[in-house]
Amino acid sequence: MKIITVIMGNVFSFPPVLSLLHAFEKMSIDSVLVTTNTTSNISDLKKTKVEIIDVDYEKISSPIIKMINMPSTSRKIWNIIDNYYDDNTIIWVVSDVTIKYLGKKLYKRKYILHLLELSQDLLYYSKLPWPKMNKYKLGNSALAVVVPEYNRAHIIKTWWKLKEIPFILPNKPYNNNIIEKNSIVDDSFANKVLKKIGDKRIILYQGIMSPERPLDVFIDAVDEFQGKYAFVVMSGGDNLYRNCKSPNYYFIPFVNPPKHLQVTSHAYIGVLSYVPTDGTGYSPLNSIYCAPNKTYEYSMFGIPMLGNDIPGLNYLFEMNNCGKCFKSFTKEHICESITYIEENYSSLASNSLSYYDKCDYKELLNEILEEVRGKI
Repeated sequence: MKIITVIMGNVFSFPPVLSLLHAFEKMSIDSVLVTTNTTSNISDLKKTKVEIIDVDYEKISSPIIKMINMPSTSRKIWNIIDNYYDDNTIIWVVSDVTIKYLGKKLYKRKYILHLLELSQDLLYYSKLPWPKMNKYKLGNSALAVVVPEYNRAHIIKTWWKLKEIPFILPNKPYNNNIIEKNSIVDDSFANKVLKKIGDKRIILYQGIMSPERPLDVFIDAVDEFQGKYAFVVMSGGDNLYRNCKSPNYYFIPFVNPPKHLQVTSHAYIGVLSYVPTDGTGYSPLNSIYCAPNKTYEYSMFGIPMLGNDIPGLNYLFEMNNCGKCFKSFTKEHICESITYIEENYSSLASNSLSYYDKCDYKELLNEILEEVRGKI
């Protein structure tokens, strides 16, 4: 079997795609990556052929320009795919954005749809209700639909009128790099920040910074502990809280995966924050039933987790006893939850590690591929 993975955007912005590619290598699958940004520094992908489209998709801010460029970009992608495609090939299409670029030509190929977000409709332009792609035909013509979380699987089945429930492949990191707790940090800037923090216990948020993920109240809560904790944000976006006066707030710019996990390994508590917000292009349920790779990146090191009360986090924490949800975004409630984690740290940390260990990513992926082989 040969798999051609297609993703619009910088592959380093999509840790689940890196996990997928590493797993293909481990499983000795003939693998090709088609992407739109430079990936020349993916040094640990020894067996994967990397093809780069000369379009810096993520730096094109205008949706109109993206629309205008879509046909030519689509042709470039398909020219590469057709160079590798044969009867033994599956196209693994990652994200709804990539689906739009591949379009109706997918119907003539064997393909898998991997939805990283909860997409109710496939819109060419998220702020316009039309034109739409035929999600019903796209979903039911696929060899498989893959999502990262149980509730999302049932929601997508309902929205897309699928004949079968999508496969669940959690956003768990999968690579050949073994990173220990309190690992040496290669990134020089991150290393300097950790030295400034010193003996403070790190409460870490890693991920994008946006109105959908409010963090300011965490800074206020951490300040209540009078220097016992440091609130650290590691993100590829702008430092939205650069002007805050807190002596306990620290910012680390984006560190390429998997080396960002070296920083993660120093955390005492891992933060998750999700609030439904308009203007994201996705259903509000996308936040409520979140499927963050952060839960596995934290639990890899046995780090207890702290998050707001939504189904995607509450059920996870209760079932695994690996974290604490606070009732509302107030300083008082977050402080109470931090204290609870502190008082129950040993058991929460142990359970966090167990949560990580019980998910066999490679086995779940193999189940998907075995099902697909039966349909070819």
